[in-house]
Amino acid sequence: MLSITVRVNAPLANALGVKEDLAMYLERYGDARVVSVTEEAPNQMDQMTIGGNYYGEHRKMPRVRR
Repeated sequence: MLSITVRVNAPLANALGVKEDLAMYLERYGDARVVSVTEEAPNQMDQMTIGGNYYGEHRKMPRVRR
């Protein structure tokens, strides 16, 4: 048995459709059952920054003021 965790960036209104679509796709490979569907609220700081915290985590060179 496999347990698969999927994160989908979709509005809450689409939760039922996304769940059903994934379940139908996975049933091609055997019996599939959706165990739970949860909504994760983004962190407040990530909403307020442009691009989240991507720049701070992935930069390789220090910023240069011009």
